Amino acid sequence: MLGRGISSRRATDLTVVAMLYAIVLAGSFTYLLSEMGGGEGFPGIRSKATAAILAVTPTMLAAVLAVSGARFARDYKRRAWGYRLRARVLAYFVAVAAMAAVPSSLMLGMIAIRAVELPSSGLVRSALSDGVDLALGYYADKEAALRYAAENDVAPVVSARGLDAERVLARLSARDSSICAVELFSAGRSASFAGERSVRSSPGAAAMDKNGFLPRLSSGGRSYARYFASDAGETEAGRVSAVVSLCFDEETEYAAAGLSAALSTLERSGRIAGSFPLYLIFFGACLASPFLAMALLFALGASDRLLRPIAALSDAIARVGSGARRAPFLAKPGDEAGELVESLNRVLEDLERSRGDELRSEKIGAWRDIARKLAHELRNPLTPIRLSAERVLKRWNNDPSSIGDILERSMVAIVQETANMESLLTEFRDFARLPEPQKDWMELKPTVEEVVHLYSASWPALEIDCREIDPGISLKADRGYLKQALGNLIANAADATDRRGHVWIRADLVKTAESRYCRIQVRDDGHGIPSDVQDKVFSPYFTTKPGGTGLGLAIVEHIVAAHGGKIRFDSGPNAGTVFYIDLPAESIIE
Repeated sequence: MLGRGISSRRATDLTVVAMLYAIVLAGSFTYLLSEMGGGEGFPGIRSKATAAILAVTPTMLAAVLAVSGARFARDYKRRAWGYRLRARVLAYFVAVAAMAAVPSSLMLGMIAIRAVELPSSGLVRSALSDGVDLALGYYADKEAALRYAAENDVAPVVSARGLDAERVLARLSARDSSICAVELFSAGRSASFAGERSVRSSPGAAAMDKNGFLPRLSSGGRSYARYFASDAGETEAGRVSAVVSLCFDEETEYAAAGLSAALSTLERSGRIAGSFPLYLIFFGACLASPFLAMALLFALGASDRLLRPIAALSDAIARVGSGARRAPFLAKPGDEAGELVESLNRVLEDLERSRGDELRSEKIGAWRDIARKLAHELRNPLTPIRLSAERVLKRWNNDPSSIGDILERSMVAIVQETANMESLLTEFRDFARLPEPQKDWMELKPTVEEVVHLYSASWPALEIDCREIDPGISLKADRGYLKQALGNLIANAADATDRRGHVWIRADLVKTAESRYCRIQVRDDGHGIPSDVQDKVFSPYFTTKPGGTGLGLAIVEHIVAAHGGKIRFDSGPNAGTVFYIDLPAESIIE
């Protein structure tokens, strides 16, 4: 059936897609919540499992799309019914999805490119560079002040007050509040310390030999710069050296670190800014692919839903075309195709009633015509019977002694005409009471050979050839009826050739795009059927032969019709005649 090309196998595709889409949304939401600290994923499932669901779901979506696409490609390649409409619907869906996605994608892409290019612009780069330079200048100034204080301001205090780190720290912090610790060394060992304990040298630490900055320390979120001065004055115990520590403000440290990180990030973003459009295209394709896949799946599903009722309607019309009197179709409420089929059924019912009335009228007219022709055929033998009887009766009344002269001749005429009437009535009875055929499987060639042998024996001068019949053909038919039909056709061919011509019988299996049947041909080389009577050859009681009843071909047509077949002929003057009997495929075995 035509509707089988549109299967219901994809009726659940939209449901599957909707479920997958819901899983994607739920999984994405839950995963984002878990990543943001708002939850722990699905109940009993950790975030990694949620991420795995998100990774597997697009794969499942791609698999569904691949299967549906393969089915569509197969139908398109086979030119299955409705493939053009499905292709158009698919193109429309994809075009609409692309038209909806392209403008927003271009706008978002431009915004993203602008967002990437903006930090690396000259203004931002200059501002960050200036900020970094300012921070570096600040550190340089602080380190210079620390160096100056350690080399120049410690020695006077030590020379005047001795190894008193407290007085030295008080003197230095009065000038610079960021100086937070002073440690004095004598004889190479720590002798006095004042200030924050986190920067004090470890016990037993030895002093350096020359001036210079010591490694910076970090403690408690703060950083410390330290400078060693080898000549920090003299006491009675000898030369004194000192380590002066300067504390940097925590906010200043964070700001400087932020500027450095921003500048480093800016450098990296500048390096990838040139290739960012490629990344944007790639990720845009990744984001757009699921939506395009959804559009394709919905297009395939929608086209199937559109074509299913249309295919059913086409099936209904095909069944009607093949002879069905109704087109059963279970339509859904509100289904336009179902309404069309219901309308078709109503029209078919009206046509069936009209056809029944017409057939009844035709049957009545046909039987009237048969009765008229039968009366005419019966009148022909009745006339000589009546005349013969009247002649005998008249002679009996006028000259009984001479009745013997005409009695035998009159009785012979009456007997002959009575026999003709009996033959005519017998054929009419057979024609009128022809029972339904009793079909059974039979081999065609042996049946034809039996009929050929019978007529060949009756008419030796008539050559009948049935060699072109495939011995493998078997038919489900009434053997007696088929022999009767073939016998009538051979008898007609014999009459057309004066029983001295040629008759060819052949059978073939014929296959077309719409049907399959067995064709039996009976051909002769006789004088043919005149064109002016060809439309009457199957009419009852029509004959061109002297003494013919006119029922032979009518009986043949009735037998063929009872087997569900058709009969026709081709004929021309002095070109012979060929009769074609086509029997349906249901009755054939190859």
